[in-house]
Amino acid sequence: MKKVIIMVAVLALVFGGCVSAEPEIDPNLVTIEIISSSDKSVTFELKNNSRGGISFGEDYYIEFLEGKTWVPLDEINEGFFAMTAYGLEPGGIHNFSVNFEERYGALPNGTYRVAKDVTLLNEDGIPCGGQRTFAEFEIKQDGKMK
Repeated sequence: MKKVIIMVAVLALVFGGCVSAEPEIDPNLVTIEIISSSDKSVTFELKNNSRGGISFGEDYYIEFLEGKTWVPLDEINEGFFAMTAYGLEPGGIHNFSVNFEERYGALPNGTYRVAKDVTLLNEDGIPCGGQRTFAEFEIKQDGKMK
C-alpha cells in the first residue's frame, strides 16, 4: 500500500508539473509591418521584440474585415508551404513576401490583414507558447494597396 501511495504522489508531481495556465501573450512580443506592396503581393517585416527566440514557418493566412469581424479568405488554390523552419533571436528581423493572388485570386476593395503564427521560445530555447500576429492593409478602387 505504501508503494502505491508513493507512486501516486510521484505521478501527481510529474503530471501536475505539466499542467500550466496558457502564458499571457503580449501582442507586442512579435510584430509585423508592411514594408512594400503591389496589387498582387505584400512584403512584411517580422520583428522579434521578446526576450527569447521565436520560430516560424512560411505559412500565412489572409483575412477580410467584414463589418467588425475578421473572416478568413477561401483559397482558390490549395496552399502549399515549404516545411522550412526559421529561428529569430531577440531583436531579430526577417522579411517575407506574400503573393496573395496565387493563393486567393484578385482581391476586391476592402480592408485585409495577413496573419502569421510563431512559436515563442524561452531564454533556454524551449517552446513556451504560440502567438498569431497581424498586419493590416487595404485595397482601394485603383487596385493599389495601402
